[in-house]
Amino acid sequence: MLPIDKLAYLNDLIKEMDIQGGTNEERLFLAITAALNEMSDVLHCYNEALDGMTEVLAEVEEGVYELEEEVFGSSGEFGDMGFGEFDDFNNDDEIYDITCIGCNKTITVDYDALDNGSITCPGCGELIEFTIEFKED
Repeated sequence: MLPIDKLAYLNDLIKEMDIQGGTNEERLFLAITAALNEMSDVLHCYNEALDGMTEVLAEVEEGVYELEEEVFGSSGEFGDMGFGEFDDFNNDDEIYDITCIGCNKTITVDYDALDNGSITCPGCGELIEFTIEFKED
């Protein structure tokens, strides 16, 4: 049974039992049911919004695919290369763990954050400064 069906069943039971809210228990049942109904309405709105965003994302994905085909083509200079083929030429995908000396919280940052030279700890607000040193092989 789906959650929405269970909620409908609960609402039907309350009607069949003719719960009016006279006792503490009846008021509790009515309050719980009202809260569940509100949560169900909110979740329904979120699901509709998510469906809309999924459709938009599919359209964007299709547009990116078409752009990739137009730029790189299948017989052009780059052959069948896609955007992912160029990942080896940058450090953007690398992530690093940094430990804040103020609160000892481990923070995950990307290369761009390191390149900026400092970040603010989300745990305690401490400014964490660092320099990048590259090791030679």
